[in-house]
Amino acid sequence: MRFSSSPSLWAKIFSNQLKDLHAHLVSNSNCGPRVTYYVSLWPIGGIALKQFIRHATIVFPDRVVTNCDMLIENGLICAVGCNLPDDSDSNSCCFSEDILIPGLIDTHVHGAGGYDIMDGTAESLAALSQALLREGTTAFLGTTLSSSVDRLLTILETIHTGRTDVIHSNQAQLLGVHLEGPFLTTEYKGAHVGEYIPPSIPGRDLAILTRLVNAYPSLIRILTFAIDRIDTTDLIAFCQSHGIIPAAGHTAADYTAMSRAAVAGVHRITHAFNAMPGIHHRQPGPVTEGLLNADIELEIIADGIHIHPAILEMVFRLKPQDKITLVSDGTRSVGMPDGEYELGGQITTVKNGIARLSDGTIAGSAYSLLQGIRTMVQVLNRPLHEAVRFASLNPARSLGVADRLGSLESGKDATFVRLSSNLTVKQVWLQGKIVVEG
Repeated sequence: MRFSSSPSLWAKIFSNQLKDLHAHLVSNSNCGPRVTYYVSLWPIGGIALKQFIRHATIVFPDRVVTNCDMLIENGLICAVGCNLPDDSDSNSCCFSEDILIPGLIDTHVHGAGGYDIMDGTAESLAALSQALLREGTTAFLGTTLSSSVDRLLTILETIHTGRTDVIHSNQAQLLGVHLEGPFLTTEYKGAHVGEYIPPSIPGRDLAILTRLVNAYPSLIRILTFAIDRIDTTDLIAFCQSHGIIPAAGHTAADYTAMSRAAVAGVHRITHAFNAMPGIHHRQPGPVTEGLLNADIELEIIADGIHIHPAILEMVFRLKPQDKITLVSDGTRSVGMPDGEYELGGQITTVKNGIARLSDGTIAGSAYSLLQGIRTMVQVLNRPLHEAVRFASLNPARSLGVADRLGSLESGKDATFVRLSSNLTVKQVWLQGKIVVEG
């Protein structure tokens, strides 16, 4: 079909049709009525529909800007800044007093909404991804628990298949797998089941990892393992040659062992301070190397439970801004009421937002990644842009997706979270489309 009229006229005509079919009116005392669309911004006859967001507080990696505008076209951010000129072809909405942050990226999350990665079904994976989206997490690594090799292969198959399905639906994007275990130290196994942690025998860990990676190449993005196991050197070399980030965790390693591992290529510590020796004035422990070595990135669970606020403050003061990544370590209890929940074959009890095994061991978190931002801002009075960066741009860079995710910049995906002034989710947008209305 040929258009004889101007492209802008056809865009306006189609925009009016959208209003009739897909819009709902939301009152806004500051900006008057606005129309919110639940449709993708796709090209019509070569013309891309646009969204123009006005008067928002936008969080950038290094600052927060109030009364800021954003122009979205075809699912991408076209322009962002103050006093952008009105676009007559766009659908305009006012976000006065609301905060826009990039979609959060969780590199360590086991579950949410009553579902867990280890369930191993497409239905559970989809429901988990939708639950994360409701919490403001728009991309994540599905994180495993120690299990049998056959079971892990089943989980990887489910995730491999599910990655394609997630791309075409209103779910958080699954960026790959964080393989946590089974190459751990039983002394610091945390909530992992000891019987699934194999004995440390020369060549065994490497053989298992090789089998998993060969079955699903490029799917595993991070490997958490105990750097005091016999195959440590071989595991590091294998990770480096296969594009996997080696991370120290659930380990009995001391300061010296961590220093040696860092020289060999381990530049990440999984949920630092948890499931490893602590800092002692005569036995510094692995985290001391993590704090002093500017090349090491620390995973931090800032839910207000796993790490004391004073320790969090120490980390934020000592580490470079680009070497801290907030994670949730969330389990199926995220977004759910207190009660009993299964985790890796064990029962956890969540009471007052704290998940524990029967022996009192803290078993993952009942909070989403957004809780870490709240802790930093509302408890520690850290800058909002700093907290957001730790949960968006830093993980995006670690995973090599910062060209499209992690910050609100021109040319990147229009994937972001609209927050209230008290940092609760009001909306979630994926590539220019509203997928959660809170």
